[in-house]
Amino acid sequence: MSLLNIDGLQSEVFVPITPKPVFAKVTKPLKDMKIAIVTAAGVHMKKDKPFNLAGDTSYRVVPSSAKDDELMVSHGGYDNTDVNKDINCMFPIDRLRELADEGFIGSLAPNFYTCMGGGGDVKVFTEETGPAIAKKIKEEGVDGVILTAG
Repeated sequence: MSLLNIDGLQSEVFVPITPKPVFAKVTKPLKDMKIAIVTAAGVHMKKDKPFNLAGDTSYRVVPSSAKDDELMVSHGGYDNTDVNKDINCMFPIDRLRELADEGFIGSLAPNFYTCMGGGGDVKVFTEETGPAIAKKIKEEGVDGVILTAG
């Protein structure tokens, strides 16, 4: 498939130019890895401040020990009815615990990180929010991350 550039036509939607993906080499078996979840699905602890549905570049911290009934979604970009019924369909916290219990992965990171994608300033996400989350994950010694979107 090729993209056409047609004179006089311009997208009505801002489409950022995204950098090429960066891949990190896997250096140990999954059974020895500490794994985290990072999601843009708007998941957060019920006790935390909900995301601003009009656009929010902040993030929330979810302890990996959090229970399903302590979690919810606030996200204005998709129908989150089913996610609020079963948080694992977007934020597979219980499935990850099962993998750790089975020895398939080494352990869970102490914290998981969440934001509300699909709204807000892309520049802030790429220059502030993302790097802040990456720094925390690195400080916690995380070896791998499961990424989910909203």
